[in-house]
Amino acid sequence: MDECVRERFIVVDDFVPREQAASMRQDIDAHFDHPDRHVAATHQVWNYWHVPGSYTYLRTSPEKVIERSKVEAFVAALRDWAGRNLGLAAVTWPYLSLYVPGCAQGLHNDSTNGRLGYVFSLTRDDRHTMGGETLLMQDRDLFRTALDRAQAGTDLYDLVTPRFNRLTLFDDRIPHAVQRLEGSMDPVEGRFVLHGHISEAGVVAEGSLTVEAVQERVTDPIKELHASVGQGVRGPLVVSLQIDQSGRVEDIRPLLDRMVSDADLDSVRSAVTQRLSTVRFPAMPGATRANVPLIF
Repeated sequence: MDECVRERFIVVDDFVPREQAASMRQDIDAHFDHPDRHVAATHQVWNYWHVPGSYTYLRTSPEKVIERSKVEAFVAALRDWAGRNLGLAAVTWPYLSLYVPGCAQGLHNDSTNGRLGYVFSLTRDDRHTMGGETLLMQDRDLFRTALDRAQAGTDLYDLVTPRFNRLTLFDDRIPHAVQRLEGSMDPVEGRFVLHGHISEAGVVAEGSLTVEAVQERVTDPIKELHASVGQGVRGPLVVSLQIDQSGRVEDIRPLLDRMVSDADLDSVRSAVTQRLSTVRFPAMPGATRANVPLIF
């Protein structure tokens, strides 16, 4: 990903190598195989999470169904991808959730859980159920922008199908839901997803400079920016610095921009670029790329 992400959600198909996703799915299928032989120690692991008007589905810690090393490999891949492409490198350990017919999530947000929510689908593409799409409301003013025209369905929201090996990330503040599942009661035909949250973990650096060296030089400028232009601004802005061997910032570009404010956000972006462009880093034998999160 080379462009700045300003949209409220991102979809990455074929997120991990196909064989890696298939191996995780094989563990799920093996868990439900031979239902007449299930025993308490291995199968009384699902929490039926029902909150009236909000949630109805089954969830568990994924290592109770999928080999732990495989879950660890997924989390590591997500942490690496998010750190490189978005500058957010803190990834929560996922839940594994199962939706069978009748299961759904009502509209809600996760504003206090992270910066981005993630949903990784291990759902069969050829399943004998329908529904289970992730519903993401549009973040415009749905009333004032449609006073003179009728709108319904996907005029107001987007639906993301739980395709196998598909990663979906979205702004945790966006109202979202999961469409009700219908069809076969066989659990292997249900909606299986790993899901959690992503947030900042400080600077992400690649090259000659250490993370600590970059973090030390940007901490005070970030505090200055919060005080000077951050009032009334909410949300993440992540910028990528290309630092040359002499320690000068030779290029700066935004990676993730989900700031919200009634103020002029272009002036905030300009101030961030100008201030961080003046930071001087230690001279090193090679160049460094550093992703710097600013959370307003």
